[in-house]
Amino acid sequence: MSNILFTMAEDVEQSTDTLFALKFSVDEYDSLHFAQSLKDLGHQVYFVNWRDLEIGTEIAEFNRMYRFNTESYEKPVALDKFDLIFVYKMEGFYDDPARFSEMLSSFAYTNVVNKIETIKHNLNKSYLWELEKNNIRIIPSFKIADITERLEQGEAFVIKPLCGERGNQIFLAKNQSDLKTIEGREEAFMAQQFMPEIWDGERSLVFLGHEFQLAVIKKPKQMGDEFRCNESLGGTVAVYEPTDQEISFAKNVLKVYEAMGYPVHFSRVDILQVKGAPILLEAELLNPSMYANYSNKGQAFGKELARYFDRLIKANRVIQ
Repeated sequence: MSNILFTMAEDVEQSTDTLFALKFSVDEYDSLHFAQSLKDLGHQVYFVNWRDLEIGTEIAEFNRMYRFNTESYEKPVALDKFDLIFVYKMEGFYDDPARFSEMLSSFAYTNVVNKIETIKHNLNKSYLWELEKNNIRIIPSFKIADITERLEQGEAFVIKPLCGERGNQIFLAKNQSDLKTIEGREEAFMAQQFMPEIWDGERSLVFLGHEFQLAVIKKPKQMGDEFRCNESLGGTVAVYEPTDQEISFAKNVLKVYEAMGYPVHFSRVDILQVKGAPILLEAELLNPSMYANYSNKGQAFGKELARYFDRLIKANRVIQ
């Protein structure tokens, strides 16, 4: 029997003495399938709200911990007693990088998915430029200082924070005046060439290790210039069957990422189809929604993940 910890985005107001309420419905059923499948394999599964980590003490520990197996809050288990920690969901972690870093440090002596070095690297979207140097086709991406002339020539750019999630602070820039909202903070943002193909759909391919699991296609809300595919912004999600070309491209993204020194276990690769070939939007190795229930594959994917985690735990014990 092993102890497994999930970091979760908790809806604190809806939680009760016997319920750890989850904040985002798209993730809720997936994570419950994950937990149930791990329980079925004999593991003890615990949920925590990442904000409940007490920092600044000699030994960091959580002051609340929900045990999925018994559906109750119990005395928190020491972090070094966990066989695997799944860094899954953390509401607002980009807004509190110091706390997030402290949490990762407290997990340093435990088997973590994804690996801590992978998580830290994936926090900053500058990883896209590293992938490009390794021959991965990405959307043309620039530093803000390098797009002035292009804007004057009529090009449009999607402006993104280098560290951010869920479509926050992302906007379309069509002229220099559109950049006033980030004036003085330009170095914290990147510019990606606007691709009208986004209205054809963003393909999201889910992997465990390097094995393809499922895919969805996300489309922006059909209104005005809205280009963001996030459900919270009115975007839609549907089941998608990727082509062999798209699966091969996504697998190569993960292969290159690992070759750069960052192991990958749990990931989502977001791509567009541009001029008949895939192009990378982002490689989501931290906090990705997996959309398994949209494909009616929630239970099956939960079982696959449980078996994968079970193998990781056993392999780690052999190494130790």
